[in-house]
Amino acid sequence: MIENRKEEHINIAENENVTSEHNYWDDIRIIHRALPEINYDEIDTRVRFLNSDFAYPFIISSMTGGTEKAKKINGNLARAAEEFNIGMGVGSMRAVIENRNLEDTFSVINDYKIPAKFANIGAPQLIDQSSRALTSRDIDYIFNLINASYLIVHFNFLQEMVQPEGDRNARGVINRIKELAGSYPVIAKETGNGFSHEDALALKDAGVKAIDVGGLGGTSFAAIEYYRALKIKDEEKMHSGKTFWNWGIPSPASIKYCNVGLPIIGSGGLRNGQDIAKSIIMGATMAGMARNFLKDADTSYDELKNHINNIIRDIKITMFLTSSPNIESLKKAKFILLEPLLSWFEV
Repeated sequence: MIENRKEEHINIAENENVTSEHNYWDDIRIIHRALPEINYDEIDTRVRFLNSDFAYPFIISSMTGGTEKAKKINGNLARAAEEFNIGMGVGSMRAVIENRNLEDTFSVINDYKIPAKFANIGAPQLIDQSSRALTSRDIDYIFNLINASYLIVHFNFLQEMVQPEGDRNARGVINRIKELAGSYPVIAKETGNGFSHEDALALKDAGVKAIDVGGLGGTSFAAIEYYRALKIKDEEKMHSGKTFWNWGIPSPASIKYCNVGLPIIGSGGLRNGQDIAKSIIMGATMAGMARNFLKDADTSYDELKNHINNIIRDIKITMFLTSSPNIESLKKAKFILLEPLLSWFEV
C-alpha cells in the first residue's frame, strides 16, 4: 500500500497543480547594485553545512523512493549530486523498513560519490500508532543502507490529517527526537507548512543539528491528498484537502522564526536560483529544492543537468548584481519586503 501511495504522490506532483495559491518568495525584492565592482568569473558559491562542504548553496531535498519509478528518479538525482558536488536526500524510508525488496530504490544513490546523503523518516512513525513505532534497529538500518551523513526526521502532520490512512497521534515525538539526537546528527524538516519560533526552540533543546523549514509557498501536501481523495471519491478528505491547501507559515518567515543558533535549510516554493539567493539573504545557511527537479529527473539526466546549470547561473547572476563575491557577502545583501509576507515579519 505504501508503494502505491508513493507512486500516486509522484504522478500527482508531476501532473497536477499542487502548489499553494501564493509564492512568498515574490514578496522579497533585492536591492540592485549597478556598480557591483566584482568579477563574475571569480564568484565563490561554496558553502559549508555542519560537517559537509558543497560547491553550491543548495541540496536536492528529500523526494522519493520505494517504487521502480523512484529508483530511476533517485539514480538521476544522485548522478547530478555527484557531478555538481551537492548534497542529496531520499524520500521517506518507512517503505523499505516494511519491505526489504525495495532497498535498491534507495541504495541506488550509493553508486555515486555524493558529498553528503540524507536518510529520512517521518516523525509520526517514531511513536506508537496503528502500526508499531520504529525501533533503534530500524533507524540504524536505513541510516546505513545509504551510508548517510545525516538523518532527516520530517514533520508532515497536516498531510497525515488529510490522507485516508494518516496517523493521528503526535504525543511523544519530541522525546523520541531527543533519543535519536543522542546517536545521529538529526535534521528536523517540515514538509510544506513551516516551523514556528516555539518549534525551533523545542527542536534545538531536543538536540537537532539543523532545521529545514519546508515552509508554505510551494508544494501543498494537502493539495496532493485532495487529488488522492478525489480519485476514490472520499468527500471528507477532499474537503480537508481544500480547506488546508494554503495552511502554514511562509518559507521566508519560517527562516526568520527558526533563527535560534542552528544551521537553517531554506526550502518550500523555491523555483530558481534567485529564490535560493533570497533564502540565504533571509538567513538560511543554504537552500533545498525538491519538486522543482522531479519531472526532469523522471525524463532524462540531460534535462536535469540543464535545469541545475540554469539554477547555478541564476545564483551567480544574483550574487554579481548584489556585489556578493561569496555566500557570506550574499547574506548581507539589502532587500525590501512586500505584503502579504511583510505582515508575517511583524508577528
